[in-house]
Amino acid sequence: MPSATLHLTHAELLGQERRLAPELRDALCREIICCRLGSVFVDLPFYTNIIKMMLGYWLELPAENCPFALKMHRYHPDLFAWHFLQQTHRDGHLPPRQRLAIMGGFLSHIALDLEIHPLVNWCARRDLIRFGGNESHHHRLAEKYQSLFFHRELQGQDIIGTMRVFTEATRIVDHAAFLRVNPEPPVIRWCTEVLAGFFHESAPSMRQFASWIRAFRHFGFVVSLPIARQNSNRLGNDVNRRRYFDNEDFSFMEYFERAYDRSIELMNLAFDLLQSGDFSEDRRDQFLAQARIHNLAQPPEYGRLPALPQHGDLELGEAAI
Repeated sequence: MPSATLHLTHAELLGQERRLAPELRDALCREIICCRLGSVFVDLPFYTNIIKMMLGYWLELPAENCPFALKMHRYHPDLFAWHFLQQTHRDGHLPPRQRLAIMGGFLSHIALDLEIHPLVNWCARRDLIRFGGNESHHHRLAEKYQSLFFHRELQGQDIIGTMRVFTEATRIVDHAAFLRVNPEPPVIRWCTEVLAGFFHESAPSMRQFASWIRAFRHFGFVVSLPIARQNSNRLGNDVNRRRYFDNEDFSFMEYFERAYDRSIELMNLAFDLLQSGDFSEDRRDQFLAQARIHNLAQPPEYGRLPALPQHGDLELGEAAI
């Protein structure tokens, strides 16, 4: 998947996008915390224990097994998106504008995964062939460097290693807990009811969902530390830029631009649906055909990337990381 910081920045950019329906754009901008929550909603179950996650990263171990996160990416994400829109339309524990902002962030996540995940997968598999190890670790590295160089391109510096990533970017609920699990906020009740309505007995409890939010705050704190900035500065070199961001095989920014345009298309399509209030089976089939939502972990690539190299085609050497 693209990195959390890329998802967060992507959603924030859409809050200024004039091609979005004005009411939707206003919700993303005014309810930025809810927008951020939606933008990482699908990935929150990956955030279980940040210490274990960071140790695994530094030791180059396979990524943690997070069954519910994988289910959210693979188990009928098109039908889950439809269910999400139905719940957004209904009165619930949250004001309409907050529900709209969460929905917008959620759809921005889907669009980014659909367009960029094939590139991340390709880079991970290319490096597995070149350097060995395990694919999930190479996957995390591709996400990290693509986000790093994207933020440099966009803002002049990476967000990692700045206090903003902790004080703003990873604050995805009001009064976000850092030490204790706080399952009380209405937004947590709303989110868990959305999940329970689709995933039933496998859905998380409010306490479980709140623990993911707390772990995400821990992630924000860790990556805001100076050591994270030092690591990004050391490794954000021309070799890694060419390897992960811009080379003869692909341009990351072209993939991002497609994802950004697809976000606008998908969000406007969803907003029109909410305005119509028509959730009939015929309208569902029409929406799903237009939305073209596939498996988020393994979406189709449409042949933009070259075939992966074979071992005999490579000059094996030390990784650039």
